[in-house]
Amino acid sequence: MLKRIITLLFVALITISAQAQNFGIDFENIRVDDLSNQQVMELYERMQERGLTISEVESLALARGMNPSEVSKLRSRINSVRSSMSGLNQESEASNQGRLRSGNTSKNLTNRSQGLRPDTLDVLLDSKERDTSDVFGSDIFSSQSITFEPSLNIPTPKNYTLGPGDELFIDIWGAAEKTYQLVISPEGSIQISNVGPIVLSGLTIEEAKERLSSKLSTIYSGLKGSNKTTYMQVTLGDIRSIKVSIVGEVKAPGTYTLSSLSSVFNALYAAGGPNKDGSYRSIKVLRDGKVHQNVDLYKFLVSGDLSDNIILKDQDIIKVNPYVNRITVKGETKNVGLFETLEGETFNDLLEYAGGFNQFAYKKRVKLERKTDTEKRIVDIAYPENGNTVLRSGDIVTVGRILDRFENKVTIKGPVFRPGEYQLEENPTLSKLIENAEGLMGDAFMERAVIYRTQKDYSIEAIPVNLNHLMSDTSSSEITLVKDDVVQISSIFDLRELRTVKISGSVLNPDTYKYVENSSLKDLIYQANGFKEEAAPYNIEIARRIPDTGSGEMNNQIAEIITVNIENGLAFDDKLDEVELQPFDQVFVRKSPSYEVQQTVRVTGEVMYPGEYTISNRNFRLSDLIEKSGGPTDFAYVEGASLTRNYGNEMEDLSVNLEDSVTTQQDVKSLSQVGIQLQEAIKNPNSEYDLLLQPGDVIEIPKRLQTVQIRGEVLYPINARYEDRRSFRSYISAAGGFTEQANTKKAYIVYANGEVDRTKKFLFFKSYPKVKPGSVLIIPPKEQRERLSPQERIAIFSTIVSMAAIVTNTIFQIRRN
Repeated sequence: MLKRIITLLFVALITISAQAQNFGIDFENIRVDDLSNQQVMELYERMQERGLTISEVESLALARGMNPSEVSKLRSRINSVRSSMSGLNQESEASNQGRLRSGNTSKNLTNRSQGLRPDTLDVLLDSKERDTSDVFGSDIFSSQSITFEPSLNIPTPKNYTLGPGDELFIDIWGAAEKTYQLVISPEGSIQISNVGPIVLSGLTIEEAKERLSSKLSTIYSGLKGSNKTTYMQVTLGDIRSIKVSIVGEVKAPGTYTLSSLSSVFNALYAAGGPNKDGSYRSIKVLRDGKVHQNVDLYKFLVSGDLSDNIILKDQDIIKVNPYVNRITVKGETKNVGLFETLEGETFNDLLEYAGGFNQFAYKKRVKLERKTDTEKRIVDIAYPENGNTVLRSGDIVTVGRILDRFENKVTIKGPVFRPGEYQLEENPTLSKLIENAEGLMGDAFMERAVIYRTQKDYSIEAIPVNLNHLMSDTSSSEITLVKDDVVQISSIFDLRELRTVKISGSVLNPDTYKYVENSSLKDLIYQANGFKEEAAPYNIEIARRIPDTGSGEMNNQIAEIITVNIENGLAFDDKLDEVELQPFDQVFVRKSPSYEVQQTVRVTGEVMYPGEYTISNRNFRLSDLIEKSGGPTDFAYVEGASLTRNYGNEMEDLSVNLEDSVTTQQDVKSLSQVGIQLQEAIKNPNSEYDLLLQPGDVIEIPKRLQTVQIRGEVLYPINARYEDRRSFRSYISAAGGFTEQANTKKAYIVYANGEVDRTKKFLFFKSYPKVKPGSVLIIPPKEQRERLSPQERIAIFSTIVSMAAIVTNTIFQIRRN
């Protein structure tokens, strides 16, 4: 079986390799982005001729070393061409039908693939031939948006020369009406009944109209004379095709079948344009053995001039010569790459082809690298003085970039009204610079400013300035500035610690605020949006820093505490001395000890009026809540009542005040069930069983419970019916007994009221807890001890043996000595 699979794979690889060889494409070096739509279309046609699918072509490409990303692009391009081919054919047909009358079939005469040799595509797809992306103008022949296809939806050109295959429509109207639809024969004539053959080949449309009018006047007499009664119109219908040969340095030389309206550019595009050695400046159209037109593509590329783009005729030959001069342009021009120049053209001409300098160009000196017979040399072109320097093939022109620096800049920073960069000529001195910066601001530090000056060796020198002296006596304290000077003026606020005051506690917006001179405690409370309702304004505490005395001795007191009473509120009272704040004061607004927000507890289950109740006093207990709720119902199982408490409420205030702690309020909240004896609490109010309730407590009184749950390490965990005299072991037996993993010594029971009891052991006797209605019996598993692996056992055994040998040997040596 394995041999058969290997044989099939080997045959498949040979088949793929053979197909790839026959396909004739250098897949390994293909760059799909450089292929035109027409080249991809030809590839698709070759696929169809060989009966290959897209998947098979992908396999061929991968087998021949094509990059997988390029394979993906090729698949997308082929699919795009497949979907557009029918649309293109329909569009071409619609264009031709614009010249045809109803019922005629149009012909696609612009298919550039007609007449291609079988190996032409191999030339088109040769990566070495396509490597012309840096040649100026090469992109127009590979662009998908420029096709140079001739337009067929235009009026019949008056200078169009007729030839065999052209179709004419001759419309007669007026005194007589007749329409002729005739095709010029290979002999160059058309045949009209009662007139005979009329030779039209070689005539323009206007000339043909005159000849036809003369010939048809023998039938329609109203066509001649000064008082015409009959009129005639000649239009071009379906146009003929012509054959044009393209030779020389083009990517796909050969003979092409084109529309008779095709121009030189149409033909060049069909052949893929000049190849890597082809000229863009010396393209000749040969007609009747002579040069009919010299075509310079740069006229179109640079100026949009289409005067050289003449209409071709049958049997014309387009010859693309090799380039003579190519110049490389680098640097700061609008276009860079390889440019072709004619003999005698200069740097000025090249600059025009490159689109001129860009905004970053250094124009005074352009570097030119030139090859001599033995080595290279540098030629400096001073522009524009030497712009007429004649260029040679192989020259490399580099346009440099202007330096990223200023020749006359000075800068001022800090508390001036208009900081920034200024012109040195208008600001030769420091006082003039400050004046043009609209002057100093009020917070400017006048005792010292610094001028940072760049020396010739690019080191930085700091020059201190006393602004008080400068502003009071400019003549004696003036400082002359030089280029690149940076004047740094500091603010008094920059030279000291940011002064703040902080307020916390029972205010609406506790925060740290910027210190304001002469502000009072009431101002700060007002800035914090005032007191909360819980605030105790009669006990506000201010913690104030104790300034350093400068003695160097350590002071035991680290803060001054000031207690303030402002029960009169925030209203201003000029009769009272208001407390003025100092920088870095911390204000604490305490909560009133007598203020409490309404707090509630909830009772659910079997009471007369379950629901939420307010804690009315600080001594509110279980018995008070049951009394308020109307007491237990007749179905209540009071012994199973439970209390659920949120312990987060007890720590809430603590967690809020610990601002620097990573523990949040959500972290400290914890719900827990508290075991209670509600029946004892009701019988004995204010006893130890009658617990004080806390906000958020939930008391649940269930109905009479008649089941017991057995969970954990039993064979069949169940809910068993409660029986008064049934023991713990009896319920375990009802669940099938203990499993092998059961830890019977740690068995415990959870009662309905939340209390827990466990199994106790005395000597060899176990005492199991009593079972009550609603209890949950839980049998935990034994602790799993990890067993040693055989390798670990061997290692331990080897260690023991080694140690025993060492001990034995030691004893033997001791006895021997």
